[in-house]
Amino acid sequence: MTTIPLPPHSKIALLICDPTKKEFIDSYGNITNLFTSLYTKLLIRFTEDGKAFDPFLPDVMKSFRIDPFNAMQGQLPALDEVDKYASIIVSGSANSPYDDEEWIKKLGTFLHTTATKHRNVKLIGKCRYLQQNVYSFLTHMATGICFGHQLIAQAVFGSPVGPNPQGWEIGPYNITLSHTGKELFRGVDNLVRALFHRNAVFSKSQLAFFKHLREEAPYETNVPENSFHIWGHSEKTENQGFVAWNKEAEKSGKLNVDDIHIFTCQGHPELTQGMTSYLLDLFEDKVDPESVIEARARIANFKGILDWYRITMIMWALSTRHSFVLSGVPSLDIPSPEDPIKTDSVFVLVT
Repeated sequence: MTTIPLPPHSKIALLICDPTKKEFIDSYGNITNLFTSLYTKLLIRFTEDGKAFDPFLPDVMKSFRIDPFNAMQGQLPALDEVDKYASIIVSGSANSPYDDEEWIKKLGTFLHTTATKHRNVKLIGKCRYLQQNVYSFLTHMATGICFGHQLIAQAVFGSPVGPNPQGWEIGPYNITLSHTGKELFRGVDNLVRALFHRNAVFSKSQLAFFKHLREEAPYETNVPENSFHIWGHSEKTENQGFVAWNKEAEKSGKLNVDDIHIFTCQGHPELTQGMTSYLLDLFEDKVDPESVIEARARIANFKGILDWYRITMIMWALSTRHSFVLSGVPSLDIPSPEDPIKTDSVFVLVT
């Protein structure tokens, strides 16, 4: 039997940026459950698609631990202990990155410091369901999702964030991959992602067109590779996620997942169609009527498969250093087959 060496036990810090409504928790679990379930679902997928991984599943499932921190209450990993985490995940939030909230400023400063002075930690950011979306960050590497995506762009790179003049994106959307995206998600030209956001990350050149946006970088921007590459766009949002490579990879132009310092995503790999629809029910009063009607029709008419799989493979590799996932069975070069797992299943793993 082939032996696959597993890396040391990986610890993941989950920064919770929003209280979850009780109705949602009763149906699907809390934010910690959702992220644990996302990784567990990926591992179960491997046992169904590639039987060779069966003997290793128990060890792989024990190879990560998620430590939750309530960022809204000022709970963050101590900077002198942050290096013990392989990655940091920032959850979604009903707040916006530009809100004048002390906890958001504190979190932004923490992310900037971690990205610039603790480069061995990956930053993985998440957005909140209702949230204004910001995909987040990675610590040794950074991965951002929704609110995290937006806050990392603002706090680390000084990019403007604000309401998208194109309006809300709720439900399944096609994400067209750029050249960078095609290198990252080998074998496909687009992804179908679950979105739930109104805010967006803009380029500084776009400020001339969106007068309501203010050009400001509230945090010192001194990231050595002070640039990022957008990996995909949707019909309404130009920046659906970006990556920043380490300095050596940026210079050589030879890009692979191991060289990622920051990875962000506006969409939600953890949301199923059922979850998105339920969140729309819970937060309907926060969305304009026209967008609600469009979102319900989009969700009801969608007959495809949400591409949670490829995004989660990247997140897993960045969070746990289990690089064999990216080169094993199935490969990123093979289009992911139809999801064999019940769409709204939530797996809770206690580690």
